[in-house]
Amino acid sequence: MPSVTDNTSRPDNLHDALEALQQASSTPAKQRKSKASIAVDAICHHAFQHGLDSASLKAIVVIVTRRTELDQSSVTNLVKNLYPAHLVSADVVVTIIGALGQGKSKPSTATQLALLKWLVTVYEIIEDPKTLSRLYGVLFGLLDMISLRTSLCHLLSLITRRKHVRPFRIQQLLDLSRGLGSEPALQGLLRVYKDYYPDIILGSTAAGRNSFPPQPDPEWRKRFLAIHDASARRAEGSLVQQNGFRVLRQGVKRSKVSVIPEVHTFHANETSVTLEEIDNVDDFVEKLEKIELPGQIISSLKDPLLQKYLSLNPSNLASRRVDLWLLIFLEDEFEAVKRGDSPSTFLSEIFEAILGQTRYTKSIPPIIDAFLKEYLLIWNGVADDDAILELLAFLPVQQFQGIHTTYLAPVEAALISNNPDAYRKLVNLYTSILYRWAAQAPSQGSTTSSKSSLSYTQTITDLAKHVSTLALSILSAFPHDSNSPTISSILTFYEALSASSIPTVIPIILPPPHTTYLLLTCSSLATLTRLLTVLANYKNAFDTHPTPISAHYPATTTNTFNGYLMDTCNLLWRSRALLTADPNAQGCFCDPGIRATLQTYIASVEREYVLSSAFGLSHNSLLAALSAAAWRSLEEAEIQNQGPEAEDTVRHKGPVTQRNLVVLAKEGGVEVPWKKYRIEVLKWLEQRGCRGVKDLMFATMTGLKEAAA
Repeated sequence: MPSVTDNTSRPDNLHDALEALQQASSTPAKQRKSKASIAVDAICHHAFQHGLDSASLKAIVVIVTRRTELDQSSVTNLVKNLYPAHLVSADVVVTIIGALGQGKSKPSTATQLALLKWLVTVYEIIEDPKTLSRLYGVLFGLLDMISLRTSLCHLLSLITRRKHVRPFRIQQLLDLSRGLGSEPALQGLLRVYKDYYPDIILGSTAAGRNSFPPQPDPEWRKRFLAIHDASARRAEGSLVQQNGFRVLRQGVKRSKVSVIPEVHTFHANETSVTLEEIDNVDDFVEKLEKIELPGQIISSLKDPLLQKYLSLNPSNLASRRVDLWLLIFLEDEFEAVKRGDSPSTFLSEIFEAILGQTRYTKSIPPIIDAFLKEYLLIWNGVADDDAILELLAFLPVQQFQGIHTTYLAPVEAALISNNPDAYRKLVNLYTSILYRWAAQAPSQGSTTSSKSSLSYTQTITDLAKHVSTLALSILSAFPHDSNSPTISSILTFYEALSASSIPTVIPIILPPPHTTYLLLTCSSLATLTRLLTVLANYKNAFDTHPTPISAHYPATTTNTFNGYLMDTCNLLWRSRALLTADPNAQGCFCDPGIRATLQTYIASVEREYVLSSAFGLSHNSLLAALSAAAWRSLEEAEIQNQGPEAEDTVRHKGPVTQRNLVVLAKEGGVEVPWKKYRIEVLKWLEQRGCRGVKDLMFATMTGLKEAAA
């Protein structure tokens, strides 16, 4: 079998390319049958497009960390394209550090330097964070290498903890500093040491331009993050997860200046413990009482470890410091917006950070609550709209009229005036509020006072009435936009409302009749089936409610709901569409004159068509195609059951009606009862995501569920 290197074309896959690279690395250039650059290009192309899995990354690192027959250009190209698709394993880190230093088998100085810079770049995604810590002594011992010192100092600055700071290392750094002068990277490492022992390390360690670990190349970082995002989606989870018991460092994801500083503890002493030293949950628990507060408590807005510390060890001083910082910042932003300036990007960052904290605490901080009351009055309805609306979803349960006047009315005015997606965002906001308020509802029979329960009931009722008015306005203004995201949001609200009722706490609150009938007669199958699911939820709520219903709801409420059920069944099931003869039926509010005109038109199109059955399963414009497919499947199954006689079976031409099924059986077709056909259609719809039709019919039509069993 010929070698993969016999082919001068690019290898077909990464495995073949790695094999070719392995062979090329041990074969002198003049003895190779193909150029090593072909395999290198194939590997770099795959790495750039898809990233390298753990095995491939390790294989390449093993090759580039020793002296081989590969030229320096090829090795450099490989290192520059080491895009990891997963977390970097400890084996890879150990292999790279083992390749540093002097020796005949070691790679070139240029390769060592490139690998060190790569470690600084991928520091945040090393699988075991303790790997570099265990090798601290090895790295520190290489500081005498002039060519590697800058990158070594940068890497050591990232991994240094108090346990690494030893007197002999302090002395060695001071000696290097005196001998080399103000070498920026060395001064940066010395400054980290001084943060842990300020009383021992004296003198100036001012931060220079090059004393901090450098940011990776912007293009490299962009590609790296794209690969990780794609890999995370494939794995249905994030590959780079922040350890909740380590101080958050932005690392490769940092791409802009942040108004919220990272956690940094200044003026620590020999006996103090800083958050930067914590690496795991055991460390955190053991040292909780000894931890010094960092220099800027506002870092808690985005650092999970500091948030945990302040939650478990609350401090009035820390709270006042955060409030004072926010007060000064928000006052400046408010005055700028009031003058007509656009909100700064820093305000967006603060909103996102506050939102993250609010998700954790489930309550809006008082300082932000006070700010929103004033800011919403001058808000343009566009800037930071998603963050502001999600914050408002955490408003506590209180009298609806009060929060509407203070918060929601200004929001509605601002959104409707300027935001092109105003109505959907508004309905989503009210849905989120409903979800949270319903989740906080006292359970039935709890010890809550009757006055408090009545207030809660009234609050939810007022919220539902307000949204119902808003929904009807939207449907009336956009009657032909039945597939819009806004209509979907309205249905989501009623799905939540219909499933939230708790007897004596959250009442059954029906959508208005006009809203119901506009949705029932829409031109979207998704909208229709979701509405029927909502009605099925209400039917279940009434069925499970303590009896008698009349003791809890007036007759107008139950009659209205019975009218919804009657009109829906008349449309889809009973072939009595738009009729008002049945009890409580409203005929979908269709005027008798319009109904007569429609009947005349339908009869002129096809003599056998009648308006009363035009909305049924077989003829409904939204359901007819699926009903026909269900019939074909059912008919084919019945024909197959007949055996050899199936060839002579007459097939139905459709659409299916009760009358032509009888005629079909007499003319040599399959014999299928009308009820069986319709049950098959309901099951067919359910299997294709339209279960609302089946849910409502089974909940409403007596004996239908038993017949389908």
